Amino acid sequence: MSRRIRGQIRLVCATIALVGTLGTAAARALELGFSDGAYKGPDAQAWLQRSVAAGADIVRIDIGWDAPDTATRPARFDARNPADPNYNFTSADAAIRLATRLGLRVLVTFTGAPPWAEGPGRPAGATPGSWRPLPSALEDYGAALAERYSGRFRDPLTPGRTLPRVAAFQVWNEPNLSFYLSPQWSNGQAAAPVLYRQMLNAFYRGVKSVDPRAIVVTAGTAPFGDLGEGHRIPPVVFWRDVLCLKNAGSGLAAASCPDPAHFDVLAHHPYAVGSPTTPALDPGDVSIVDLGKLTTLLRAAERFGTTLPRERHPLWITEVDYNSYPPDPGGVPIKEQARWLEQTFAVLSREGAQAIFWEQVGDQPPIPTYGATAQSGVYFLSGRPKPALTAFRFPLVAWRIGRAGLDVWGRAPVSGRLLVEQLAGSRWKTIRTLRERRHATFLIQVPGPGPVDLRAQIAGQTSLVWHAG
Repeated sequence: MSRRIRGQIRLVCATIALVGTLGTAAARALELGFSDGAYKGPDAQAWLQRSVAAGADIVRIDIGWDAPDTATRPARFDARNPADPNYNFTSADAAIRLATRLGLRVLVTFTGAPPWAEGPGRPAGATPGSWRPLPSALEDYGAALAERYSGRFRDPLTPGRTLPRVAAFQVWNEPNLSFYLSPQWSNGQAAAPVLYRQMLNAFYRGVKSVDPRAIVVTAGTAPFGDLGEGHRIPPVVFWRDVLCLKNAGSGLAAASCPDPAHFDVLAHHPYAVGSPTTPALDPGDVSIVDLGKLTTLLRAAERFGTTLPRERHPLWITEVDYNSYPPDPGGVPIKEQARWLEQTFAVLSREGAQAIFWEQVGDQPPIPTYGATAQSGVYFLSGRPKPALTAFRFPLVAWRIGRAGLDVWGRAPVSGRLLVEQLAGSRWKTIRTLRERRHATFLIQVPGPGPVDLRAQIAGQTSLVWHAG
């Protein structure tokens, strides 16, 4: 989807309802990572090393569906066998091998079916690879991926060694958009949710048949939809149907579902038009601050047994970002990008996200234009850091509660003794001391009558200053 922010949007301060015990630190791990096509490019090592320097835990690598791009399935093609010569995993292996060597976990993703794995009768207007992908082909590809990246598959480049184990597998991208999955509608009914549930379940079967411990992640849905039949189904409507739910009065009920959705993690892409605290206008849409809409659906499906396995499913954000100016004339001012990045992490974490992937570790070259590319990195294209790099590594955010108090949320870049400090005149004064674990979040309450500047320090690292007006 487009991630453009038109113009320089001023930050809108909003008070968000607070959950949990506010008087003490509330530690919870939050996994942060990046999604970036550069991980398979000529400068992959440099960008992966910068991801490590930024404090990333995990990276999302799009390996594609590297099967033969032919109209008919090749004769004697064993699609479940990752060593079949019709596959070419060379670039995927290289990216996964390098990321793992640098200590990063990997989420593998892919979108787009080869012609032989699409349903018949693709109309001229449908994106190639999007038309009714065959569940049987997805099941085979899931088995092939799970075997190749199980941690026991022989590395073709290094005799006696195996390819790394992949942390998780994500099937498809933004299936509530016709660009990625079509048709969205058929005979007046939403078709894409049912189609995607069949795809998801088939892929799940393939992966789990090889490695029951592997994690299967749903496609991340786009945040906005169309009213009525169109090219985009609102994410609330899409997931309600995928999860076999229906509206019942003011609540939800189970719908008929002979084959409930099978997955381990539900994903979404909650891009926002405006600040992270700006809600989507339509009730079916889900921007950053609206993530609770999906949490509500997911927990209802778990109660009704319309999603399997019968356990609590985490929520992952596999894409979110803001473009910065510079370099993009249409992006938000560069210091505001950093502020919005850490505010995004705070809001999504508070709404239940357990992992967040920022879209782009580094800016893309503006080819053909800024409007067609992403300048949302925490590094410029040259590799020079932006303020967003510090915000990613050591986020700190404060919200006012009443007139005399603040809630302070943060995430520790390392383990140790963390100081929360307040600017008093020209000097920084420690107001709270916490013992924190690496990459654990904390939520504390501090006094804060009037405007306050806060920062945090741990092991020689300092967060950006957060101004609470």
